[in-house]
Amino acid sequence: MDYDYDLISIGSGSAGRRVAVAMKRAGWKTAIVEKDVKHHFGGTCICSGCIPTKAMVEKSLHTKNFDEIKTHKNRIVERIRSGTLRHVEERVETDVIRGFATFVDDHTLTVEGQHYTSDIIVIATGSSTIIPPIKGISEVDYLTSRSFLSLEDIPDRLLIIGGGRIGLEFGMLYHRLGSEVHVFEGMSQLLPGEDTEVANSIAKYLEEQGMHIYLGAFVNQVNQNGDIFEIILSEGENEGSYHGEKLLVATGRKPNTEKLKLENTTVKLEKTAVAVNEFMQSTAENIFAIGDVVGNPMFTNWASYQSGVLLNNLKKSRTQHGDWEALTMPSLPRICFIEPELAAMGMTEEEARESYGDDVVIYKFYNKWLGKSMIVDDWDGYLKGIGRKGSNEILGASLWGKRSGSLIQLLTFAKDNGLGWTELTEGVYGHPVLAEGIYSLASGMKGQVGL
Repeated sequence: MDYDYDLISIGSGSAGRRVAVAMKRAGWKTAIVEKDVKHHFGGTCICSGCIPTKAMVEKSLHTKNFDEIKTHKNRIVERIRSGTLRHVEERVETDVIRGFATFVDDHTLTVEGQHYTSDIIVIATGSSTIIPPIKGISEVDYLTSRSFLSLEDIPDRLLIIGGGRIGLEFGMLYHRLGSEVHVFEGMSQLLPGEDTEVANSIAKYLEEQGMHIYLGAFVNQVNQNGDIFEIILSEGENEGSYHGEKLLVATGRKPNTEKLKLENTTVKLEKTAVAVNEFMQSTAENIFAIGDVVGNPMFTNWASYQSGVLLNNLKKSRTQHGDWEALTMPSLPRICFIEPELAAMGMTEEEARESYGDDVVIYKFYNKWLGKSMIVDDWDGYLKGIGRKGSNEILGASLWGKRSGSLIQLLTFAKDNGLGWTELTEGVYGHPVLAEGIYSLASGMKGQVGL
């Protein structure tokens, strides 16, 4: 059968865009569907996620002028967004279809009343904020991570529901700019899923900096009276009523699948995520899904990695073939851009002890022991390594300190290439640089595991 396209990607983020561009260069006729080209081409990361939030965080380290911070953010976002669009349309000459796509069948999409057929379709529609079922939440003008980026003024008091990466990054940013920040996390620790000891150290540090952290009880109710929001905790040691001028809901994200009309296809879902096999192939042979839309972990770098596996397979064959490469999980860096940064990889201490019990060994190297950390005024954090007795294997690590997001790559590269603590001690490091902390961490771990 003749189709309008060889491949259509639904979504212009790092995953869908990469596949469509690469396959166009390989000789396929491809297109990208994007519902909001003017404001969202390039996806959440570029337009309303990673790039703008980190631009604001970085600029706030150098100025407290909110107008300068917003201008800096807007300039970077627009430069990347517009440059990405020009690259796709003008240089690569991949078609950009403007509008929201829904499925008619396994090979047909409709966008703004126009039908498009394609041999291969890639669902890369990303994710959106989960709104928890809190009493009163639907009746108040809460903000999400996307709408929060459009704030015109710094609130005197900011309430944040959710103590994960998004909540803490925004919370610390606005605390630095002068807001009184209150963070409510229902779990027993900040950054659920990360190393408990490190998360507790960060919570203590944030409180010492003047932020208010409430753990271990979920918000029971929210109210709004004019411009004032109220959060109610009905139980636990922090039971009470809390008020603020703005309310940010940052309680996780869910795959964007509900409006695609997948019921018109043979694609199956697992809860709200597209069910895929090890080749990112859905239950419809010609439909693939990559990125947040297939569920956790929801990181841009992980979505991009998935897209690389998919496009390499499609270059070999349009249908599953013996030489297709299965997706495997690399050592994924997990970064929270608070100040100082938290970066982690591999297992937490809790996960390691669950697997290896008393064989697990821990070593911590404190930033205040390193010359370069002192130079950049990084006194509070530490590097925590996780290994096991008699083994060179890097089970995991959590780095809490300045520029840890860059330093963690040394550990992920080592682990993914079969290297361990010993090999990390054998190179010559620059001096004085923050990376010397990795050498010191690895040296300490060698001693702890008994190598």
